[in-house]
Amino acid sequence: MLSGFVLSLPFFSNRQQSYSKYVVKRICRIYFPFLAALLIAILMREIVYVSKLTNLTSYYNNMWVIPPNVSSIIHHLLFVGNYNTTRYDPILWTLVHEMRISLLFPFIMFIIVKSSWKLGLPLALALSIGAEILLENVETRYMTNFVISLHYASFFIIGALLAKYQKELKSAFSRIKGWRLMLLLVIGLCFYSFKWIGYGEDFHDMLMPHGGDWMTAIGASIFIVAALSSVRLSRHLQRKPLLFLGKISYSLYLYHMIVLLSLVHLLNSELETTFIVILAFVASFGMAALSYYFIELPSIRLGKWLTGWGKKTNTAADKHGARVSSNL
Repeated sequence: MLSGFVLSLPFFSNRQQSYSKYVVKRICRIYFPFLAALLIAILMREIVYVSKLTNLTSYYNNMWVIPPNVSSIIHHLLFVGNYNTTRYDPILWTLVHEMRISLLFPFIMFIIVKSSWKLGLPLALALSIGAEILLENVETRYMTNFVISLHYASFFIIGALLAKYQKELKSAFSRIKGWRLMLLLVIGLCFYSFKWIGYGEDFHDMLMPHGGDWMTAIGASIFIVAALSSVRLSRHLQRKPLLFLGKISYSLYLYHMIVLLSLVHLLNSELETTFIVILAFVASFGMAALSYYFIELPSIRLGKWLTGWGKKTNTAADKHGARVSSNL
């Protein structure tokens, strides 16, 4: 949803770029760091994998069980098919949907820009409900199914609507004071945390998996509007540690499970699981920082260079032509 919010901003300020430049930047921003994480996950699996992890649940023992093969790697590289992402990095399935939806997002924005929330919100609901209906007749063994991408496209639309109507939402939010504001934030927290509240209970399972995503979206929407509206909260979010955390958040997301699985396989017979988890928590931030500075930033710069190359070339040519004309 936050991706939809951020990606939509240029469309509302007349700063949108050509589709080809947009795609190049998204590939450099998302895909290249993803490739690096995939390669590191495969290498670590081959180096440290232990067939049986004692004193650990099936959650850990079922990961990295199947060795890499060409077919699986091709699936991961092309984001096609319904394949098992837990073979290398359990969180990669989310990036599959992120990349697919990102490539189609400019076409979605054409509708959002031209219409109001009265069309955008029903469109988001229709995509989600339609995906739910289709999933009843489609193989969904893994979370990389194309139909599931339709469901998650709904939340890109919600993010775009928040960006489009942020002025009105901020105005409405600023009128909420005192206990009403606190109640709203508590409600937002409850919605956002729904997936972890009462996990496994009947009321929880009735709405899961995709109904729970909408609960999370409502909570996230409340927090996004709160962050945009509150000067005090915005000031806190501008603190250097939080800004740095935001910078490395993508790399942290990419590598935290790779680091955890690597250390679990490497140190399972040497340390208690609690200490391994603590060590993995700390090491994940270090790995994320390294990835940000040595993989993410160069990839971002590459995207800017590739999309700005033609412009710079044309500008240089124009200046050269102007000099020639003046000499003539």
